[in-house]
Amino acid sequence: MDHITGPSIVKLMRKHGKTIRGVAASMRITQKRVRHVRQHGVEGVGFVQDWMEALTGDHTAGWAAIARCYQ
Repeated sequence: MDHITGPSIVKLMRKHGKTIRGVAASMRITQKRVRHVRQHGVEGVGFVQDWMEALTGDHTAGWAAIARCYQ
């Protein structure tokens, strides 16, 4: 998986009970960056793996994990 959209990030955060502040602290990034990703998404395998691990706890999660958020 080489990209993930902003709306998918938002849904994953809601499903897993993650806050902007909590994600920023766990990933050691700014809250501004988290808000930017929530709007625009991320591209690149490494970045997607980092975000998926931060949100779901599983860096190998794929499209199925995202699809489950929309059900």
